[in-house]
Amino acid sequence: MIYNLCQRISELRASLGISQSELAKRLDVTRSSVNAWELGYATPQLKHIVEMSKIFNTTLDGMFNAPDRVTVDITDLSEKERQAVFDIIDCIKGKRDRD
Repeated sequence: MIYNLCQRISELRASLGISQSELAKRLDVTRSSVNAWELGYATPQLKHIVEMSKIFNTTLDGMFNAPDRVTVDITDLSEKERQAVFDIIDCIKGKRDRD
């Protein structure tokens, strides 16, 4: 689990194009702390993992696993619009199951 987390922090940080120093600044920690997390020498506190998930726009699950899931924020959609999104997803999944 630690290996996945340290690798994911590095991958997600790189995907945003930010340095260890920039991530450290956003989290109010030292750059050496971020470096230690990425190398697997230390584990970030839960509050830092939660904050990184927000910075990286992923779920907590996404912090520990490769990006095989996509998260879409639909909180600003109406109930009717949300249902339409779910219907489209169900339709696509159904088609994929038939192929």
